[in-house]
Amino acid sequence: MERRKYLGGAYKDYFKSFKSEIIRADEEDLKGYVSLMKIDEVNRPLIVGETCLYDDGYSEMIFQPDGEHWRVCAMYDDNNAIIEWYFDITRKNTIDEEGNPYCDDLYLDAALLPDGQILIFDEDEIKSALDQGTIAQHEFDMAYIVLDALKAKQVLTVCYMETLCSRLRLLFQ
Repeated sequence: MERRKYLGGAYKDYFKSFKSEIIRADEEDLKGYVSLMKIDEVNRPLIVGETCLYDDGYSEMIFQPDGEHWRVCAMYDDNNAIIEWYFDITRKNTIDEEGNPYCDDLYLDAALLPDGQILIFDEDEIKSALDQGTIAQHEFDMAYIVLDALKAKQVLTVCYMETLCSRLRLLFQ
């Protein structure tokens, strides 16, 4: 099963009303597509564990960098405080025939919390996808290589993500 995720898409089950904008970042050291969604009203809050990810007044910004195998979703509360940075490891980041940016998700995910803690998610899903033949061994291996590279390049750090997201948010002003 292909897990294609379009930039600017929303979980209709949760959102009653929202505004979403997609722009192209085309600076020398920052290239890719960015979406900013401002959530006016939710049907119901999305709470995972003890963390509320979506509620009235929250926002999310997704950056899908060119030539990389990851994308990040920065989730903000109604005071614009970061909740978490959520990383999808991707097969590819590209655009469709109509110019709509999307990625093909490779199941493996990571979250960076504001205190610097890194959580890895869906290792069972990527293993199952490999076992079922949904992804190839080289894609399975690539997902972990990408995750390790994000750690090694210190992309999965609060300092890096705060700087990146501040730059990206400025593009919407």
